[in-house]
Amino acid sequence: MNQKNAFHGHFEGILRYWERCRDRERGGLHHLIDATGTVIPSPDRVLLIHARQLYNYAEGQRAGLEFCREPAEHLFGFMTAALRTPGGWYTSLVDGQLFCPDGLDTYVNLFVVLAMARYAQATGRGDVRDEAWRLFRLIEEKTVAGDLRADGVLGCWGTGGRGFAPIGKFAGNNVLHYLEAVVCLRDAGLEAQLGDRAFAVRDFFLARILDPAENVTLDAFRAGFHDPDRRPGAYASLAHGLEWFGFFREWPGAELPESIERAILDKALANAVQPNGAFVDQFYLTERRCAGAASFWTQSEAVKGFGLGARLFGAPYGEAFRRTAEFYFDQFLDADGGVFSAVDRNGVALSRMKGHAWKADYHSLRMCVEGKLHETA
Repeated sequence: MNQKNAFHGHFEGILRYWERCRDRERGGLHHLIDATGTVIPSPDRVLLIHARQLYNYAEGQRAGLEFCREPAEHLFGFMTAALRTPGGWYTSLVDGQLFCPDGLDTYVNLFVVLAMARYAQATGRGDVRDEAWRLFRLIEEKTVAGDLRADGVLGCWGTGGRGFAPIGKFAGNNVLHYLEAVVCLRDAGLEAQLGDRAFAVRDFFLARILDPAENVTLDAFRAGFHDPDRRPGAYASLAHGLEWFGFFREWPGAELPESIERAILDKALANAVQPNGAFVDQFYLTERRCAGAASFWTQSEAVKGFGLGARLFGAPYGEAFRRTAEFYFDQFLDADGGVFSAVDRNGVALSRMKGHAWKADYHSLRMCVEGKLHETA
């Protein structure tokens, strides 16, 4: 397989595939795509899908794909007109109403920030950059209660009903995407305003997120970030570890020590990568081994992480990049251009849904951005 050509083709293919979800009568996007590639209409408008697709189309614009310009403009306009709450943050539309408008969900609003920042970078639009920065500062006002280095970022603020802020109040994932938002805001021209935030997140990561004994990044916490969940059944996502490694690498000077970078890569390579390239992500802390199926997003982040590792350090990460990429293209990518949600290590698609409330192929597009940097493997 010519991987470089595959990444280039898949990058554009993702963007064209999701054009089918545009609701040209009511605005916004449908989010459900079944196994046949058929869009299942819904009156709801899921914020996470809109943010991730805005990010994707902005990346398409940065890559020179002219057809991405209009859908990106539409998404930004729809989000600001229909999905912004009276409090100034964003939420989904459910049954025609703003979902839990009195509560700020940090995770999804950080995706709005990084999507708008990427769109501002792609277009040079000052109004978009200003909205991204305004929302970022609002999130900080509500969820960074004290010192970022010591206290991290809370997963929510305010009140909400069932289904509100499902990532949780104390979750490493929220801090991870805060760091991603910082990087995207920097790329949009706001480096001076950001100060030392990337370095503050690095300090928090080393103190609270990284488990130096296991070389995994902790995801779930109980009473606070001082209290990681290590009960039987708790696991760490090795793909999140690869994301942490990558985002710190995007801020010069904030990189993790090379010994930690290699330890994160080696942990994923030794435990998650199967002989056929499947990436079994969930490292169970009690059993000290990985289990479960390969997910579209963890497989994508594995390809991206090992690709970066290969560019920086060479072997053995180049082989891991090649194997995980081959599994992705052979087992996740369907003939119609859609991406299955989950595949087991034997190549059986366990979930053939190609779009749902958490899946907009944002991770796959990020994978392609990295993959396009590589020559044929």
